[in-house]
Amino acid sequence: MEKESVKQVFCIGTADTKLEELQFLANRVRSAIDSFSNGSASSSKVQVTIVDVSTSDKKTQIPNEVPLISRETVLSYHEDIKQDSSYQLPTERGEAISMMSNCLTSFISQIYGQGTLLGAIGLGGSGGTALLAPALRSLPLGIPKLIVSTVSSGQTQPYIGTSDLILLPSVVDICGINSVSRVILGNAASAFAGMLCGRLDEKDSKDTGHLPTIGITMFGVTTPCVNEVIKRLKSNGYETLVFHATGVGGKAMEELVMGGYIQGVLDITTTEVADYIVGGVMACDSSRFDKIIKRKVPLVLSVGALDMVNFGAVDTIPSEFSGRNIHVHNQQVSLMRTTVDENKKFAQFIAEKLNKAKGRVTVLLPKKGVSALDAEGKPFYNPEATGTLIDELEKLIIKTEDRQVKILPYHINDPEFAQDLVTEFLLLDMRSPRYMTPRKSTNPFSAKPSLGSREIVSPVEVDNTSEQRVLYRTPADFPDARPETLQKTRSALDELKQQINKGIPIIGAGAGTGISAKFEEAGGVDLIVLYNSGRFRMAGRGSLAGLLPFADANAVVLEMANEVLPVVKRVPVLAGVCATDPFRRMDYFLKQLDAIGFVGVQNFPTVGLFDGNFRQNLEETGMGYTLEVEMINKAHKMGLLTTPYAFNPDEAAAMAKAGANIIVAHMGLTTSGSIGAKTTVTLDDCVLRVQAIADSAVAVNPDVIVLCHGGPISGPREAEFILKSTKGVHGFYGASSMERLPVEQAITDTVKQYKCISIKRD
Repeated sequence: MEKESVKQVFCIGTADTKLEELQFLANRVRSAIDSFSNGSASSSKVQVTIVDVSTSDKKTQIPNEVPLISRETVLSYHEDIKQDSSYQLPTERGEAISMMSNCLTSFISQIYGQGTLLGAIGLGGSGGTALLAPALRSLPLGIPKLIVSTVSSGQTQPYIGTSDLILLPSVVDICGINSVSRVILGNAASAFAGMLCGRLDEKDSKDTGHLPTIGITMFGVTTPCVNEVIKRLKSNGYETLVFHATGVGGKAMEELVMGGYIQGVLDITTTEVADYIVGGVMACDSSRFDKIIKRKVPLVLSVGALDMVNFGAVDTIPSEFSGRNIHVHNQQVSLMRTTVDENKKFAQFIAEKLNKAKGRVTVLLPKKGVSALDAEGKPFYNPEATGTLIDELEKLIIKTEDRQVKILPYHINDPEFAQDLVTEFLLLDMRSPRYMTPRKSTNPFSAKPSLGSREIVSPVEVDNTSEQRVLYRTPADFPDARPETLQKTRSALDELKQQINKGIPIIGAGAGTGISAKFEEAGGVDLIVLYNSGRFRMAGRGSLAGLLPFADANAVVLEMANEVLPVVKRVPVLAGVCATDPFRRMDYFLKQLDAIGFVGVQNFPTVGLFDGNFRQNLEETGMGYTLEVEMINKAHKMGLLTTPYAFNPDEAAAMAKAGANIIVAHMGLTTSGSIGAKTTVTLDDCVLRVQAIADSAVAVNPDVIVLCHGGPISGPREAEFILKSTKGVHGFYGASSMERLPVEQAITDTVKQYKCISIKRD
């Protein structure tokens, strides 16, 4: 049996000068862990080890019973020193501290990578803090890390950087154990042990799932935009991390991107660039955007608050800016309006960065203003400066398929702009599945869960609470997709979205013959669906014949493909799939449809048209709607376009969770005509039912497309009534109304006209 590796925490310091304090701290950490763990087996196995990082040659005697890692061991982890056993640290103290710090960083990195290190605590003066801080900063976010330091009440940014390292003031110098240091070191040990035991308890608890995490930049003057973005992202199943764009905020976000904690970025507020270029106090540095670009995470970028440069109190503004447009934000913060020339420089900086990006990037530019102060009647309203920024970015950024720039007729804080930010991000996310998995974690507490595993909820499990509805957004990963299949689906969805944005309805049509499909395309239809009822319908039988045992529904669709696919040149053609077919291996059948040339699928024949005891018996015997949901999910993972029928809100939610791109709200068998239904709901009833289905689908995925179909919606006027009476319904799907009714009417009228011809009598 393989020996289990020992989990340990490090107590780090210079034993040549601070051995007594190190031993006291290590003992208190051990005692606190035992006290907080309540007899937990995992805590009792944690070893507290002293790590000596002395920079002098002084030999230190340490009791044998104290676990110790010597300075020689730490030094040996440096690649250069490893090759030279006679190496001696520099005699100059600053150089020695720097070298030992590098060695400690390498040592901690390698030990943590082995999965045995749970955290580190240290102590030191100014030199000791400078030595320890870089090494402890290198530990990932969330791993307990603390230094008791004499310099923790001053300028701490150089020590902490963008990490979650904690500096605890020592109050007195770290020079022996006394009435004050005993309290301070004891509190530090307790705080560290509390963090450690909390992490161990977290490991033992059940994982409740993980949402993909999105980084967002914000300033007070872009808060309305960011709040709306957060709301929409959360409804799509994302976790959001918001960073105040103060210079450190952008750096912190990019560090988390590099660490795999953030899987996508909405860099809405890029004001740090203005401070960097002009000389404000909340500046980024020259590396801004580099880590986001390097990691190739989906990025949507805007220009929030680039109308301002930040300074402290008014009397701290450099004299060179005398006479500029200054706005006093509060007693400690003053803002200066940026000029046309400065905005040109901002655009150049951003464009040069983004033009190097290999991942997917979309830049959205709000034409009516970039902050709450850059609006008509506000102190920084300057259309010329803002227009210059936008025009320069549009000109300088090199547009490609993966790098887009869009100028929108909104202010940055308009709800419509926030909606477009999220819409663009979701499109990038859907098209960038490889970016949505974080780095493999070596965290000994727990591994960060994979983002590819999402929960599918069957119709009977759907809960109408918001918490349940955001369990699953349309999946970002398509593990079974062929690239060409996915590209067809993307192209189709892009075209449909463009039409919706222009206010043009989406029209889908069923086709039972090649000539029906050919002239539906000629009329400008957006989608064509083939299913067995089309064959029955155009043979003069009712559409419900497709639900009865008159033929093999899936085989009929394959036959129809030979007739229809060759004559349709541009419009996506979808297959109606009988998902409850017990003699089809659905995975293979879907692949067959994909190979033949179908772009997507629909669930027909569907048990949704059955009700009462018969429907209940189908569900109870494993031939219910759940199989249709599962089929749609499999098709979605293959990258196929999915357009299922839903007959009630619960089914709509289930299909949206399964990855449906388009939900078709089905109102029952179409009325009108010679073989249409006579029993149906009213148009007013349909408004309520369609709206309920749409609301349920949109609650799961706000970007789902919703169409209406069937029942009394049997012609253009009826469809228009539904579309004008509902919200978030984007079009109509017709079957009987698209081919049977027009044919009935056209043939009848044509024959009547022929019969009206007069003939010459003898």
